[in-house]
Formats: sequence, C-alpha cells, structure tokens
Amino acid sequence: MPEEIMEKWVKVSPIEKIYLCLDRENYVAGETAFFQAYLSSDWQPDTISTSIYVELLTDKNEVEEKRVFPVLIGTATGQLELPESLKTGYYIIRAFTATMMNHSPDFVYTKKLFVYGKTETKRTAVQPSSFTRLDFFPEGGNLLNNFNSTIAFKATDENGLPVSVSGKIRNSKGIEISSFSTYHDGMGMFDLKPEPGEKYFAHLSGSYTQYVLPPANEKGVTLSMLQQPDGYFFEVQQQTDDPAFVVAYMVGQMQHHVVFKKYFVASKSVLEGSINTKNLNSGILQVTFFNSSGMPLAERLCFVNNGEYLLPATLQTDTLDFSVKAKNRFSLLLNDTVQGNITISVTDADYLHSTHRDENIYTSLLLTSDIKGYVHTPSWYFMAVKDSAEAGLDLLMMTNGWRRFRWTELTSQSKKSIADKSYITLSGRIFLKGTKKPFAYKQVLLMITGLAGSKERAATLLSTDNEGRFTEDSLLFFDRCRLLFIDIRGKKSQYIDVLLDGDSLNRTFLLPPVDIIPGVVLKDISNEKKWQMDIDAIMKANGILLEGVTVKARKKTAVEQLDDNYTSGMFSGAAFAQRIIDLLNTDEAMVQENIFEYLKSRVPGIQVVDPVYTSGQPALDPRFDTDKYRVFYRQMPSVSSMGSQPMTLYLDEIETDANIIATLMASEIALIKVYSSFAAASGGGAGGALAIYTKKGEDRRDVKSLSNLQNYNGYSVIKEFYAPDYKEIRPAEKPDNRITIDWRPSLFINSINPNIPFSFYNNDRTKSFKVVVEGMTTSGKLIWLEKIIK
Repeated sequence: MPEEIMEKWVKVSPIEKIYLCLDRENYVAGETAFFQAYLSSDWQPDTISTSIYVELLTDKNEVEEKRVFPVLIGTATGQLELPESLKTGYYIIRAFTATMMNHSPDFVYTKKLFVYGKTETKRTAVQPSSFTRLDFFPEGGNLLNNFNSTIAFKATDENGLPVSVSGKIRNSKGIEISSFSTYHDGMGMFDLKPEPGEKYFAHLSGSYTQYVLPPANEKGVTLSMLQQPDGYFFEVQQQTDDPAFVVAYMVGQMQHHVVFKKYFVASKSVLEGSINTKNLNSGILQVTFFNSSGMPLAERLCFVNNGEYLLPATLQTDTLDFSVKAKNRFSLLLNDTVQGNITISVTDADYLHSTHRDENIYTSLLLTSDIKGYVHTPSWYFMAVKDSAEAGLDLLMMTNGWRRFRWTELTSQSKKSIADKSYITLSGRIFLKGTKKPFAYKQVLLMITGLAGSKERAATLLSTDNEGRFTEDSLLFFDRCRLLFIDIRGKKSQYIDVLLDGDSLNRTFLLPPVDIIPGVVLKDISNEKKWQMDIDAIMKANGILLEGVTVKARKKTAVEQLDDNYTSGMFSGAAFAQRIIDLLNTDEAMVQENIFEYLKSRVPGIQVVDPVYTSGQPALDPRFDTDKYRVFYRQMPSVSSMGSQPMTLYLDEIETDANIIATLMASEIALIKVYSSFAAASGGGAGGALAIYTKKGEDRRDVKSLSNLQNYNGYSVIKEFYAPDYKEIRPAEKPDNRITIDWRPSLFINSINPNIPFSFYNNDRTKSFKVVVEGMTTSGKLIWLEKIIK
C-alpha cells in the first residue's frame, strides 16, 4: 500500500525544515547579513543534519555568495557578506542540508531580502498591471459531471502578486451560472455543478477577457471538506458502478507520518464523517481517499492550528533612552519550563520596509515549508482575527501547490539516499611513500592547522585497516586548513603518502532556479536619502572613497613578512628569538632526510640525540625515554637528575613531541625560530624552545613529492556581531549609524519561568526600536515576538 511505502521512506529520510532568523530584512551593499538558523524535523529540533549550506542568489539565479556552517542541537549561527558591487534590488537567500536533497528541491528554504546598492538600477517598484492570471482548483482535485463541486481560484498579476477580482461564471451559451469575488490575497471560491458536454468560462468585471474552467470528468469522485470546532467534516460523492472509482479507505498524513487511517465497508454513493484534529500537532494535514488498489481518487490539504507549539513571550522595558549612545535595558519574560535557544534582534525601526516581517518562525516551519509556490504575506494568517485567518488558510490549502509528493511516485522517491556526512569526515588510504604498499594496521597522527593567519590548531590519532584505509568523522574546523599526516613510531617511523577521498563538506548540489517575486520598494524620498547616506558611509569606512593619500613607511624584509604571515602571539616578532631561519626564500638545497639533520648542520649549539634502543641496558639519562628524540640547545644531556633540560618544541605553535617533528623533511618547512628561553613554555622554557612552521597555501607549490600534507576547506568562519560598549569607547571618536543596534543570535535558556535581561547602547540617530525575538525549545515549542518601541 502507498502509505506503507511512505512510512518506510520517512524512516530512511525524514522531512527536514529550515528557518533563518535574520538581524533584519533590508541591507546596504557592503554590509553583513547575520542569521540564526533553526532546523526542525518531526516538530522537534533537527538532529539529522550536521551542516547547513547558505547561498545568496541574484535575480538571475546566479550564486553570489555561498557558505557552509555547522549545526549544533538544531541551530546554526552564520552570516553572508553582501558584496559592495551589488545593485539595488531584491535577492534571495537559499538554505538547505544534504539530506534535504532526498526530497523535492522545491522545498528548500528561500527568503527574499532587499539590498540598497551604490549602482542605481531600473526601479524595481511594482507598477500596476492590466494583466491578470486566473487559476482554478477544484476541491479534491476533480470536477465530475452532474455532481456539485467547490472550485477555489487564485488571481495574480504578471509579477505573481495577488490581485482583487470579481466576475461571473457563464456556460458556452453565455448564461450566467454563478458569480465570484476574491476573499483574501486574490483567492476565493464558488460552487458549480457541471453538465455533460458543457464548457464553462469566467468573465472578470470590467474586462473582456474570458478564462476557461477545467473540464469535468465522466467518472471519479468529488470531495468537500468544511471546518468544524473539532476539526473537519468531509463528504465524498461517487458513482458505485465502477470499482476503480469507489473509495475504499482514507489516509491522513503529516510530515510523512500516517496520523489516521479509516476504511469504508459499504460502497455508498455518499460517504461522510468527521476528522478530529484536536490531538494532532499543528501544521498541514494531507487527507487522501484511495480505491482498493491503492490509487488516490481525491485529496485535500487542511491546516491544523491547535496552538500547542506556542510559547508566549513578553518584552519588559526596564530603561528606555533614545539619546545619543544611551544605554537601554530590556527583559524577556517566558512563562514555562524553558530549555532551548532564542535569538534577539534590535534594529532602527525607521529603516525597515514594514511594521511586521512578512515571514517568521511560525509561518516558515508550520506553513510555507510544506506547500509549493509563493505565499503573499504569510504572517497575516497567524496575526489576523481567528475566523478570518482560518478561512484564508483554507483557501490557501486549496490553491497553493498541493503537496510535497505524489503517491504514484513514492517508489522512485524512496530510493534516494543522500546522507549527512557527520560534520567533516576525512577518509582515504595511506601508503608507504613512493609505493602502493598499504600502511596497514598503524596509528597515524593527523595535525590540523589553520591557514592565512588562523590560530586554529588540533590533533587526533587515526587508525588504518589492512588496506591502509582510515575514516575519521565529526571533525569541526574552520576556514582553509592544512592536514598533516605523520607516522609516530619513533625511530621506526616511515614516510607516507595519503590519498584522500572526495570532499565530504564542500559538495555541489543541483537545484532548480528560484522564482523571485518582486516586492514594493519604499517610495519615501527621505528614506531613500537616508539609505544613500549609509551607502556612502560604508564605502568611506572601507576606504573606497579615500583618494590622494600618500603613506610613507619602511618596506619590511622578506623575513619580517614571513614572520607576519606565519606567527602569532608570543611567537611573533624577532625580539626574543636567538635565531630566525627563512627556508622559504632560500636557494639552499634541502638534501637532509629530516629537519633535525638540517638543524644540526645549520644552527650552532643545537644537539639532537637520536633514539637509542638499549636492549635491556640502562639508559644514559634515566629521566628520558631512550626511544625518543631529544633536542638540546647550547648544552649536552646529563645523567644527573638536576642536569640539562631539553628544548620545548612547537610545530605550527602547538607543543609537539620531537618524534613527530622528526618525520618532517626540511623541504616542508617555511620558518624556524630558535629561543634560548621561552616564557610561554612550561617552567619558562629553561632548556630553550624551537618553533617550526610548515609551508602553507601557495608556499607549498615547490613541494613536489609531498602528499602527507594537504589543504582542506573547513566550515565558513562565523563572524561576531560588533556592538560598542560606550563605557569603554569615547562617544566622540566615531559617528555611530548602525541600523542593527543589537544582535544576539544564540542565547541558550535552561530555566523555569526565565527572566532574560539584555542591554545595548543606542546609536547617534535612532528614535524607535524594532525588537524581534524568535526561538525554539528542545521540545519543539516556538517563540515569536515583534514589537516597535517609540
């Protein structure tokens, strides 16, 4: 049966949803769009995916920016940099996970935002149009001759935006059969009882255009569903002379889970009954009527809104001060046992396009994520008067795209199995260098070091199998990194080659183009001038408008530039180093097997004691392991317990065992720094310190034979929002024209009836705050609050 196939499918690939809470919805080119992503599956925070892909698309569906961020407990924090080159107009943010590709790509998350650019383009404000498109949707999916049916309709203009219409339904003889008019956002409905051989047309008032209604069928069923206090009342009308068109049972499903199933024993011409939805989760319910062979005969979407997802929030104003750079204090009050994440955004309300956001966490996770097509101002359905919202939602269910899947295509869809790779997964094979012999059943040290000045460093042990294969998942590192694979068996260690499998993180997914529905641009000239001033301010702050400035400075030497590129913190600069060796800008031949052999010939005073395997004989110095390298500077090892101390060794600024460094060839090294003492080392580095830096990025282009050192792109770097603290910054130093005044993307709450205080400093001009609070608890309850404070 189809419903059984669906239940198996959802176990392999459950539905995932994404909602992005942005700091605001309109920006200036050159700014950063901050967001907090909330991922949901089965009405709970999503624990399926570990990575989220976020893209910025132009109106031509070109990918302008692409980022990938890690997902932690159903949330992800990130941002998109809006290039300064963007032109004024609408753009789309698209977000998805790898496992969402197992379902229709029509249901990946998209969000429209407006950008004011430096380049003035054709005005995108929507102009009135004489063109009207009229689409018809028979309830249940079919019109049947001689049976009364309800037909929903949707009227849109050439831009896809709703228009209000009214008119008449006439037959082929011009006789008026019915009339119609829109109820909300271009949608409405009317009743019709088709007659065999007749055609029907819709005529709009004030227009000569006529629209053809869908033809009626000779065989089939009709469906009618009406809202009632406990759910819905249904009525099915059918012909009982053909078993192929007789309803045998009905199925209700939500999120691909069967929530009820009912068989019909007798073949009656009219089937009716009630569907109680009071105990269901809120969201879209799909009700389908099947024949005995599992063929769908009629279908209807219904919206269930039981309110169980609501976690009310109250905003309390503690200190309100709109003066320049003044401090404001608020409190967020929640009445429940709350464990989960919330996001708080405070913006300048005078720079926003609308009082309320068209989309919020309710509309996205409960409504628009489950239907195709454009929904105009979805927030209205959760803010309007109850009766009006319910009627509008019912029309939306009848007109907007129908469903996530087709029952007849379930078998092919259930075969898709794109899996999440569990954060960054590294896998591949390791061979003895220069051979095809597997490096089998060995432990290998993986060192992960950040590139381009990043201070990120980590290390982990890998184990190989009989084929030299390894797999390490759940790795979490950011930006471009170097992966160094090292055999760590002391004197027995060997040089190795590493062949990595495909990139588990930076994958490419084929997605269809996104329809960008235009919106209304602000027509207030004063607002346009304010935005233009902000564009100029951003350009100037980034140095784009600075011309004719001459800066005189001493050019840094090659060694100084190398030190700037590779070192950080206490390792940077030449002040404390006894010796700095530049192996990047040298013509010296690197013929030594490892870096220690090179150091012994290059640095006076360094002594390297090789591992000694004593075969039961006493060690030369009982304090040290005899199967490990030891490095001393300007001294010799001593058998005395109070004798000489070995050097502290650092590889890419991570304190490292000498045996690991011994696996490096001199040709792999960019920079060496020798210290007679080092304050950051344990005991003050009495034996001295040696800092070794491996080549990175473009500097590796001359390392032809090396394959155990590779570059890898990790997650996109998460940028922190900057909010000035005017207790520490003098107000007169710099004008403050921030539009986003405060942004707290991820506040984790674990408390009973929490009172969450937050404070922020005003900028130089804001006279009204827009506060938006959104979030999700670990039990799946949703938090949403929007308020303008003047």
